[in-house]
Amino acid sequence: MLYSTKSLGWLALLVLGAAVLIWAEKAPLKPIQPLVPGSDPWRIQTFRDWAYYADPAEIPRGLENRGSRLDGVEYEGEFVSGWFRAEAKVGLMVAGFPSLPGNRLGLESRDGQGRLTVHPFDIIDPRDSWRPWTVKLPTDAVAFRVHAIDRTSGENGWLAVTQPFTPAWRPGLLPQAARAFWAFAFQAVLLVAIGLALARGIRRWIGENAEFSLLPLAAGAAVAIVGYLAFWIYFAHPLAGQIFSWAACMGAGLVLVRSSSAGATGRKLFRPVLLAGLIGVFYLGLTVMFESPRLSYTAARRFVDLPSDNEIPRAFGERLLEGKSPKQLWGDWLSSDRPPLQTGWLLLTWPVMQAAGFDADTLTTTGGICFQLLWVLAAWSLARHLGANSRQALAVVAAISFTGVMLLFSVFVWPKLAAAALVLGAVLIWLRAGPANARPACFAGGVCAALGWLAHGGVAFSLVGLAPLVLLFGKDFGPWRNWGFALAGFALLAAPWMAYQRFYEPPGNRLLKWHLAGAAGVDDRSFPTALTDGYSRVGVHGALANKWTNVQMQFRGDWKVAERRDEIRGWLTLKADEGTYFARALAWWLVAAMVPLWVLLKRTRRGDGGIRREGFMAAWVLTGLVAIVALLFEPNAATVHQGTLITQLVSLTLLAWWALAFNRWFFGGLVLLQCAWFFWVWVPFPGRDFGSLQPAVVGLTALAAVALGWTALRPARRAGKE
Repeated sequence: MLYSTKSLGWLALLVLGAAVLIWAEKAPLKPIQPLVPGSDPWRIQTFRDWAYYADPAEIPRGLENRGSRLDGVEYEGEFVSGWFRAEAKVGLMVAGFPSLPGNRLGLESRDGQGRLTVHPFDIIDPRDSWRPWTVKLPTDAVAFRVHAIDRTSGENGWLAVTQPFTPAWRPGLLPQAARAFWAFAFQAVLLVAIGLALARGIRRWIGENAEFSLLPLAAGAAVAIVGYLAFWIYFAHPLAGQIFSWAACMGAGLVLVRSSSAGATGRKLFRPVLLAGLIGVFYLGLTVMFESPRLSYTAARRFVDLPSDNEIPRAFGERLLEGKSPKQLWGDWLSSDRPPLQTGWLLLTWPVMQAAGFDADTLTTTGGICFQLLWVLAAWSLARHLGANSRQALAVVAAISFTGVMLLFSVFVWPKLAAAALVLGAVLIWLRAGPANARPACFAGGVCAALGWLAHGGVAFSLVGLAPLVLLFGKDFGPWRNWGFALAGFALLAAPWMAYQRFYEPPGNRLLKWHLAGAAGVDDRSFPTALTDGYSRVGVHGALANKWTNVQMQFRGDWKVAERRDEIRGWLTLKADEGTYFARALAWWLVAAMVPLWVLLKRTRRGDGGIRREGFMAAWVLTGLVAIVALLFEPNAATVHQGTLITQLVSLTLLAWWALAFNRWFFGGLVLLQCAWFFWVWVPFPGRDFGSLQPAVVGLTALAAVALGWTALRPARRAGKE
């Protein structure tokens, strides 16, 4: 039953039904009654309602609030409510910084003798979000009140609290870690159901007996196409978009329920999808292992300090969902400056998740993680292309999941990994196209390449690097005339977004001017003018000096900082280096690059064809790096996050496959070494902005880690078909 499409279809319908029931039963929360009937203990005006900087939609209906951020400025004062009737447990929603030195928040309970007991706020600061706080009162308590003090000033000096209520089970009232896991599970079920429903049509198109190693990734790309369609429907009208989202999820469930069991092909199709889910649970557990504020902030701060770019797709989606103009989206950024595909992917399940009671930040971050996990399907397909059987491909992917760069960019959901996966899928489609389906395959590859570009424009560096390889490996790509179909597929998806940039909110070229012309500020110059001005300013010598620093960037990093790993700075530096510099991102898998070619030729049984495939991928990594170094304008700019993650995705998969093809014991040793390094560097808590360790999350994360390690350490003895 585990591999039955019927089972997944019923599960998707169950999720939809649960969302409808939760929405229908979501009556306003009733505040706890006052101690003196008829009194209003909340009507204290020291703090004011709506005086906070957080999302009001996260406050359950029926609750009033009080905050200290009056009129957008900090306010120093004290709020003491009247007395409420005591209950066994009391719930409140809290926002801001109640634990900041100088601030204080607590409940004061009173027994029948008039003695007071203080229950101080004891969880992590929610910052700019509303999070639940539950307090268990003493059995002899007869009354309680809320006591808040703001003795700070400055941007982050405020705090806010809602009326007390009786705790109830709702997704929005769960702690952040539990809410994140439930949201991830719900979205994974819905998105996989849509993907499998679409995979049935893809399977019929390519033929039931066709090789299926690209089918999981093709299904993921098909879901992305549906998400892209959702983006435009929401842009046209939010109600039409919500109807489309519900219909897509329900239609997928019904299609799967009416299908037959998946059988052997379904089991093989499920394997990489299940692996992606397991990696998602592992990464999510590592992210929320310590008590955390809102999920997007945690993803950007838990490991290294990253900007708030991962929140931009959510902001875009919120505007469309509410029927508001997306113009002037984020500070001085235009909506046309950033590609829209992740926003569309999120909108595909957003109304269902919202009906189920999940807040926008949690549902969009977990939905974004599902999107980034397309890299798992892409790496599995690449390993199969290189010669691995299904089990070996699973081992390779599980092995490279224990790397910091894959963890970091899977949970920090600015969609670089998803873009890399989709463009890698395009190249694999082009390389594996046979004479009988060359033109449809070229068209499909063009569509996948467009999806990658619509996810994140950084993949353009790898597409530029692909051009000389098409000339060098020309016979692997088929006749030149077929490239017209690839261009048609790309243009079909890219043209609407280019029209949006050109006519709806021009110019949409800020990133081009910033990265390729050194014009970081906002101005009215066209990209060619900015490019000419930039290179005229620095001259030939300055431009070459900039390029040389970018070459050096690929091999930088504080290689001795591991000696100071016990210091917070040592932890942060180790993590930052692996997320910034190309060579450091490959971690211990770099050892596999030293496997001599003649040993590979002797030990593998794949012949020259396998070596040619590996050579092409290695050359693509190199040309992509050359494109990054040559095209980026600023010095010291060619970092991992400024370029294309195709270089990391392909490099790690290729190195792990080389290690496995050379010797399974050599591969197993590298897996153990890399796992030890990964847990040593990435798991420890840096002691900033987060609370205590959560044992339940640690247990779940450990189980996922053991399962991934087991998958990596039991590959088949030799390459070939199963």
